[in-house]
Amino acid sequence: MDKKFFCQWLKGFEYGLNEIDADSRSCLLKHCARYCADTGVLQSYLKLYQTVNGERNEFYSRLSETGNVRGEIVVPDKEYFIYFPECACDIHTAGGVNTPNLCECSRQSIIYVGESIWNENKLYVEQVETILSGDAECKFRIRFD
Repeated sequence: MDKKFFCQWLKGFEYGLNEIDADSRSCLLKHCARYCADTGVLQSYLKLYQTVNGERNEFYSRLSETGNVRGEIVVPDKEYFIYFPECACDIHTAGGVNTPNLCECSRQSIIYVGESIWNENKLYVEQVETILSGDAECKFRIRFD
């Protein structure tokens, strides 16, 4: 596919993300997030999960071992922060989509990966800061029931 065409098409996608409501955006980007996570992120997180024998606090303490991410324990076994020091989304970096609404895809990815790993628990993810919103890094709060 022609890169110029792809980038131009993605501008239309960006405008659409900005026009749809939050629930519709979540529904759309949930599927994007799953396919993206299945290309490698999920496997690297599952490997760490196995390395720490499923110990959640140890998992988030050692999250930086998986790559360009780090975790922080807020409330042991209940609440964590996950940080990304740069935006690694190809739709942003290669496609030029710059709307903070795209960050819903990251939130959905964290939910998908988290529920895949911690399948016995429901988790909630809140977007706190994002690079596409002008922050220095992306920060998400993860809470477990």
